[in-house]
Amino acid sequence: GVLPGRGGRDGNDGAGGDGGGGHPPGDGGDAAPRGIARGRSADLADPLYDGSASAVGLWQDAVRLLRPLLDWRRAIEAVAVPYVAPCLEMERSISSTPVDVAVTEDGIEAAVTDIGGTVGGDAVIRRMIKVDSGVEFRTLRIGEGSRSAIVVLFSEVEAVTWLVRFNAEDDANKALERLRQMERSRVVEKIDLSELAGSHQARPFNVPGTTPPPVPNMIKYRFVDPWEVEVLERRDDELKAASLGRSYYSSFSIGDVARACEGPIRAIGGQPYLSLWTIMNGPDMITKAISEVHAPWERDSGGELIDGNAGNPPSMFLHAIQRHLYRNALFRRLRMPHRFVGVVQVELLDLKNLAPGAISSLTAYALLRLKRFGSNAPLTQKARTLDSATTSPRKILKSAGPNAPASWGSLVRFRFSLPEDVDTYGVSADRNREALFPGPPTVLQISVHEKRFMNDIVLGDADIKLDGLANGGQLEEWVPLRMKGEKEAIAWFTRVRISLRFEMMCIEHPDSLDASLMERCPSAGLRKIRKLSQYGGAHEDTTISKRSVSTNDILAYLEAIVA
Repeated sequence: GVLPGRGGRDGNDGAGGDGGGGHPPGDGGDAAPRGIARGRSADLADPLYDGSASAVGLWQDAVRLLRPLLDWRRAIEAVAVPYVAPCLEMERSISSTPVDVAVTEDGIEAAVTDIGGTVGGDAVIRRMIKVDSGVEFRTLRIGEGSRSAIVVLFSEVEAVTWLVRFNAEDDANKALERLRQMERSRVVEKIDLSELAGSHQARPFNVPGTTPPPVPNMIKYRFVDPWEVEVLERRDDELKAASLGRSYYSSFSIGDVARACEGPIRAIGGQPYLSLWTIMNGPDMITKAISEVHAPWERDSGGELIDGNAGNPPSMFLHAIQRHLYRNALFRRLRMPHRFVGVVQVELLDLKNLAPGAISSLTAYALLRLKRFGSNAPLTQKARTLDSATTSPRKILKSAGPNAPASWGSLVRFRFSLPEDVDTYGVSADRNREALFPGPPTVLQISVHEKRFMNDIVLGDADIKLDGLANGGQLEEWVPLRMKGEKEAIAWFTRVRISLRFEMMCIEHPDSLDASLMERCPSAGLRKIRKLSQYGGAHEDTTISKRSVSTNDILAYLEAIVA
């Protein structure tokens, strides 16, 4: 810092401790290093100071020249504090929802009056899934056998008609623009059935001399979960660019980070501060600092402790997610592209049968899925969603002993998004969205099957809570496999090892859905749909239509459709 002194060279009062203009203390205005002024030996003083007049002048000139730089540095630090100061409540741009208020003897009730104008896409979805909305939800079946999945879709034509009929938009053109806006924000995702391989929804053949048959509408939409889960085929895919959830992620790049930091740094201190920032390798320093920062509830408590203000204490799994949501919020506050995504790795180690006289060997495989607590969606070959995974069938030989474990050795990886517009507890300020997609997946669902020549046999299912899973840690346990409807009938056990970690990527904020962005960050869901369609085509299951179930929980509603 600036050295204190008294009696500056020109006799002016300075900012030093004794009013010496920042000069070291001395006699008659002569400056000397602090160690000599206090009688310290010359070898403990500045080695460049030899007591000569030239050394004294050099010292004074150095202090005078450096003082403006040091003062400027302190001023810049004071300006930068609001940008990097940790805070829990982040600024949000959530649209308000118009409501009708009714006063009764029991209290005051509020209800949404319309969905026009400024309301977000989740409010539209919440109204669209109501009974008698006129929008039919159909199941798109993709692929065949073990390479298959189902997706719940709704038609573009029916959605436009519904938006106009319920006065959300004035005409069809504005309704289409509303859908495009929802698509840009990834509330919904467009699927053109004509682009899928082997689609059974091809355009009808026109016989010459006859009236052309009506062309079916090929444009469909699917809902996008903000906490969307992607199944990864290889470890290298953990950092692969993709549109996941409602964000666009690209691979982490130092160059992208440096370019993103340039604007805010230049705005704070101009070109000199940007040059100093670059020389000191500022992007790398601040990246490491925020990547290791502790959330306020951890700092106040001295370590790995949960937040007592959050009501029910979160589990270790949720605590790890909240910590990285906080770090993402700091990066977002600094307008830096860094974002963490979660990766869950599942290893199926052993399979064991406790029943006497069990078979010596079998060929087994498993279906796996990350889901929210309380979800009752089935996990079978006929009802698999895009976020489910299947392992390759493996022959498992029984070891010595009647109940010895058998070696399995299958591995599955999941990657899930950490949404942008949530607070550090993972709660969205948009009540409609929070009602539809309440929080991250916290349960691993497993269904183990024995591979047979004609019909596969279900060995049992299990739901494993991830509460005890911490960042960088592992959760290993024997899990009983229960048969559906036979809670006490447990014959098979599987040993599972689950690990959690968070990988850093870069986020992109598109102004429009340009082709280059979609090429850089292809949709994880659409990419899987197109891949599966190559194995068995894609067709709509017309036998399943919208059921008369009124619910605000879109997950329960869609589960009822595919059940």
